Amino acid sequence: MTDLSWDPFDKVIDVDPYPVWRRMRDEQPLYRNDRYDFYAVSRHADVDAVHLDTKTYSSAYGTVLEIMGKDPIPPGFLIFSDPPVHNTLRALVSRAFTPRRIAALEGQVRALCAELLDPQIGGGGFDYVQDFAAQLPSMVISALIGVDPADRELVRRTIDETFHIEEGAGMMNEFSRAATIRLRTYFVEQIEDRRARPRDDMMTALVHAEVKDGDSTRRLTTDEAATVTNEMVSAGTETVARLLGWAAVL
Repeated sequence: MTDLSWDPFDKVIDVDPYPVWRRMRDEQPLYRNDRYDFYAVSRHADVDAVHLDTKTYSSAYGTVLEIMGKDPIPPGFLIFSDPPVHNTLRALVSRAFTPRRIAALEGQVRALCAELLDPQIGGGGFDYVQDFAAQLPSMVISALIGVDPADRELVRRTIDETFHIEEGAGMMNEFSRAATIRLRTYFVEQIEDRRARPRDDMMTALVHAEVKDGDSTRRLTTDEAATVTNEMVSAGTETVARLLGWAAVL
């Protein structure tokens, strides 16, 4: 039997990682990768224990290898926070997903699906991910957040660029950093616009949201509201696209 080796950046393994993960569970449930200097747990009970022990295994230093380091990530990101900050940010985000807002989007989502799929009828086939799964989530989350229709394709492309990976540099490279700055600048401008001209969207809701600050409450700063907005749009675009892609495979 070959030596057990799991490289999360190995594209060959990534196509079908399940045999390797099975061997990890059976042979090395606490797996050590010397090349990238990390440990990985693979059994459900261990994963669950690590997930719940935020004091020992904090998210504040990053949640993916490409950006993990010895210093904490700047505060304000839901994905890089631990309780109780995580709970506060999650409560803010949940305001966007009220039953009223979701129900109001249903007709629009159905129309978007038809808009993307109808042109494919009678054709010889199409790229499910590129032509549908990567398009729909961005359209939906942009509508929910309040991104202007004219800006939605630009926002989607910019989000794609923030996940750009370069050989030897990973996801933290000059190209992705520049895209991250552009995206953040856009949402700062949008939040400031909502302060002056409120709308019925999530960005306006964040502008008026209050959070605990000691014994009192306060409104979110523009920087805080832009950070939450940026994270929501990025997660709702990239992560959901992956979900739809895997759903089609399964």
